[in-house]
Amino acid sequence: MKVRRPGIDTVVAWDLDIVDRLATRLERSTRWGRGVGAVDLSHGFGEALREELDLRIEAQNMTAVRAAAAARGDNGSVRIPKPHPALCTANVVVMERLDGRALGTIPPNKEVGDRQKLARTLLDTLMGEVMIEGIFHADPHPGNVLLLANGQLGLLDFGSVGRIDAGLRAALARLLLAVDQGDPAALHDALLEIVERPEQLEAPALERALGQFMARNVGPGIIPDARMFTGLLRILAEHELSVPPEIAGASPGSSRYACS
Repeated sequence: MKVRRPGIDTVVAWDLDIVDRLATRLERSTRWGRGVGAVDLSHGFGEALREELDLRIEAQNMTAVRAAAAARGDNGSVRIPKPHPALCTANVVVMERLDGRALGTIPPNKEVGDRQKLARTLLDTLMGEVMIEGIFHADPHPGNVLLLANGQLGLLDFGSVGRIDAGLRAALARLLLAVDQGDPAALHDALLEIVERPEQLEAPALERALGQFMARNVGPGIIPDARMFTGLLRILAEHELSVPPEIAGASPGSSRYACS
């Protein structure tokens, strides 16, 4: 069960007003803010966060992600709880109970089975949601991923769900293929299908920057980490390439607000 905190609408409205003001100032006064489309990102963040406050939407999201998993032939490798619609309201969502522990509460040295297999299963599930069906759990932090008593993984908290259309999914697939093949030219072309292209773009400079990025971050023995994504975002900002809000704002991370 998940219950919305009383009065949280007002708190969220205050915080989103601050975010909107900061985004507007950044976009007016900095090249970086204009490049990333700070105001659009702020609006996307606000829409997603307000949606999370209606727990009937979370129940609908849970049902939609379960249906998408069944449609792509997922055999339940990662459990998604089933909601009980007749008991769900804007303030309360009632769902199937998953018996397990959040990954964030399990000590690193505790024996939990084949960690690599569990990680691969979770990654395959999330990538399937993103790349095949276009509806996905957008906030899979360790508190929302459970290790169940039977050794399976489970996902909680479907207030934040991302949706990506078929065209954008195809472009993302081309981008991932370009990274896997170490092809900066293909990465350049795929990236420009995803981001909002500015009127004046120095395409050769962007391709060189992407080539340097791949030389530093992609190759045998190199393990992707947070610095890799920070570096890519820096390139986007320097070339004033705006990430679509449905991608950049997909994970509001509102667990501190909403419910328990």
